[in-house]
Amino acid sequence: MEPLNPAQDRDALKAALLGAPPVVAGAVPDLGRAVFTGSGDSLASALVATEFGHRAMSAGDLTWGETLPAACDTVVGISRSGTSGATVRALRLARDAGLKTVAITSQTSSPLADSADAVQLVPDLDVAEIVPCAGHLALAQGVAAVCGVDTAHLNSALAETLDRVSELVESQLTALCTAAPAAISVLSLPELRSGADFWVLKLIEACGLAARNVPLEESGHVDYFIGPQGHLTLQLLGTRGRSRFDRLAEALRTTGQSVQQIDVSGLVDGDKPGAGVVRDLAAAVAGTWFAHGAAVRWGRPPFRGGAVNMDAKHIKLDS
Repeated sequence: MEPLNPAQDRDALKAALLGAPPVVAGAVPDLGRAVFTGSGDSLASALVATEFGHRAMSAGDLTWGETLPAACDTVVGISRSGTSGATVRALRLARDAGLKTVAITSQTSSPLADSADAVQLVPDLDVAEIVPCAGHLALAQGVAAVCGVDTAHLNSALAETLDRVSELVESQLTALCTAAPAAISVLSLPELRSGADFWVLKLIEACGLAARNVPLEESGHVDYFIGPQGHLTLQLLGTRGRSRFDRLAEALRTTGQSVQQIDVSGLVDGDKPGAGVVRDLAAAVAGTWFAHGAAVRWGRPPFRGGAVNMDAKHIKLDS
């Protein structure tokens, strides 16, 4: 397994962010009531749009359900490569139904871009990664741009958070249980739902464990039944709901669960423009680095050490 090198990872991502061109808002139509759609990491990016009053759905729900969501004016498809099969099909389904379509991608010459009325281009971040997050950072900024956020400063603002992110992850890894749990839950409120979803994806990829993203109150209603096998609950704390997180953590610990509170509220100064988006993206970076560190601590090589077929043909658009 590749060793964890927090300083190297931090410095490499910081250089990539500062060296990349900013996301420039494209000429997209008035969204009206929009649904942002993608799969995997791209669905986590789509969830950023929910903070701006839009909806996020898995591309497979649209494509394989063969039904467009009600009260929808625009479908926004998200895929870095522009070749994710369900996302391309979802955009084509929307286009054929007469809805407005937007693609968020880094590939202007791609099936996704060809299926859209407008394209929001995002740059690729040039950084070597074991457990990847750079694609999400770019796509999520594309989502923010389509939602009307001024994204010109986001790369530099995110780069400024990385020292704090590194310190947070280091302290959380120190507190981590020494043995891998049977499964992991990540608890969140809507302000960090995108970041929490990304934590889950990275924990699965890096550690090969079942993980889930749970709305805070739903965990309070059902999760005390989990056991007796070892279970790790990670509470992703933002600026809201602190007393409820604390009360639930106490309750879950009485059932034998390991609970860690991961406070990302201080990663970004709250009065800065776009602070909510930057905090969510900084949380996603923290989740990536935490997942890699957990895999090292538990002796579980990321992506199961090459034991998994990674050609991903089953999710690409077939000819």
